Amino acid sequence: MRLSKNKIEHLSDKIMKMIVDNPNIHVTSSNDLVIRAVDDAIFENMRDEDEIDQKVDAIMQQNIHEIKAEEMDVGSLRNQIKRQMCRKAGFVL
Repeated sequence: MRLSKNKIEHLSDKIMKMIVDNPNIHVTSSNDLVIRAVDDAIFENMRDEDEIDQKVDAIMQQNIHEIKAEEMDVGSLRNQIKRQMCRKAGFVL
């Protein structure tokens, strides 16, 4: 899923608010550092998903003739391959 920089910042702010509002969590560093860490985690997650998407595209391209010959549902097949690759990599969509 693609997120804009503004959406990521919005999510980070919401997460920070949830952390601050939770009486069981005590932030020992500045809020800005926590927000930056959340931003970085989201960006890294998106980068990992992009890499998986590229691998899925490569697999689809390698088998395009077979996919067309058997009239497979490309979208469904792509999603299935992506789910399998994510599961093997321990990546949660």
